[in-house]
Parts: sequence; C-alpha cells; structure tokens
Amino acid sequence: MIHAEIWYARDEQSITRFVVKGHAGSGVHGHDLVCAAVSALTINFVNSVEAICDVALDHRVRNGFFDMIVTEAPDVQLLAKSLKVGLMSLAEDHKQYIAVSLRQT
Repeated sequence: MIHAEIWYARDEQSITRFVVKGHAGSGVHGHDLVCAAVSALTINFVNSVEAICDVALDHRVRNGFFDMIVTEAPDVQLLAKSLKVGLMSLAEDHKQYIAVSLRQT
C-alpha cells in the first residue's frame, strides 16, 4: 500500500511537505496503474514547480519513496494543492491501494 502524508503549517493554510512511501500492489510490476498514477502526479509536481515557478524544491526520490519540502510561494502552493487533490482523488477511488493522511508541522 502507498502511504501519502501531506504536511501543513500550524495555520493549516499552507502545505509544507509531501511524503509518499510504498508500493500500491494493484498490479504486477510495471503494470501497477495506481503506482504509476502516484508517480506521475508527484514527478509532474516537481517538474511543474521548476518549469513554471522557477523554484528548485528540496526533494528526494527513490524506489517507493518521495519526500519534498514545499515553499510558501503562492504559485507553488497552488500547485501543491493540485497535487493534494490528485492524491486524495486516487485514495478515494482506490482505498485498498493508497491512503492519504493530513499532518501538522
């Protein structure tokens, strides 16, 4: 199962971090659509922030693990909220393969 954590600042307005761990196991290796969707969402977020916002985010990516610190810039926050919507939608449709938790720093 994939466990995604979305971290918020104490004011609960800005997203400060995303941590995504695990593998969905919804299909055989290379054909796991839930895992592919999560990967696409997270990597697209990093690429979009760098290309559109011209901001290099502190992030680590390796097999089954994604950890990223999010800046408070308004345009970065908008893209972060989009990533949150995507992860939450996947979790709603595929509860057995992905869980999302909201946390406070």
